[in-house]
Amino acid sequence: MNIFKYTLPIFIFFLNTGCYQNCVSFKKSDIKIYGIDVSHYQSQISIIDWTKVVKNKSPKIEFAYIRTTMGINSVDTAFKYNFEQAKKNGLAVGVYHYYRPNEPAIKQFENFLKNTTDIGDLPPVIDIEERCILGPKKLREELLFFLKKIEEKYKKKAILYAPQKFYNNYLRNYFSEYEFWIARHSGIKKQPENNKPYKEPELFGEKCPKIWQYSASGTVKGISGLVDLNITNDRFWDP
Repeated sequence: MNIFKYTLPIFIFFLNTGCYQNCVSFKKSDIKIYGIDVSHYQSQISIIDWTKVVKNKSPKIEFAYIRTTMGINSVDTAFKYNFEQAKKNGLAVGVYHYYRPNEPAIKQFENFLKNTTDIGDLPPVIDIEERCILGPKKLREELLFFLKKIEEKYKKKAILYAPQKFYNNYLRNYFSEYEFWIARHSGIKKQPENNKPYKEPELFGEKCPKIWQYSASGTVKGISGLVDLNITNDRFWDP
């Protein structure tokens, strides 16, 4: 009998087991702060009515991330309206850039800088979901360059957003000085279960997520279509 046939998979399992068991549970925490992230996709049917968003009760929305730019030359067409209205209605507001790893980081930063005159109350976010054709090492090098440029300009460390699988495959054990916002969705669309958090992120390595995007099919007053829902147990934007 080949003992390695049976022991190797077990060894790999334990090697890849993350520290998520030691992370503070978002669902069990006494502090639960909910937020949304939006782009012009939520405005395709009608523009967001932020006066209604802040009146949503389940969950109560306290922060919003607004997409500002994408790649080297794209701008979110609803950014200005969403950013101004979210702030006007008393939400803690931040911005995020959709990062395209096959485009130069310096050009992406220039696009972000040109079209983002105000980053709001929250740390800016870099949304990374795609692989680089030149490999993961190049992806991480360029991404770090972008992060450093953000920090130099705004004197704030950006947060990295990534789906759970992408983080585990390409980002774990890197970017230790940065916080992560991790997407792990339930896939539930039926109301009201679509607005509730279920399976929490399971990260390999030594990081615990700062924010958990738990649904991509949430429903919130004032938004015609579906919206991403997020939870954190830390009011990290307060002084």
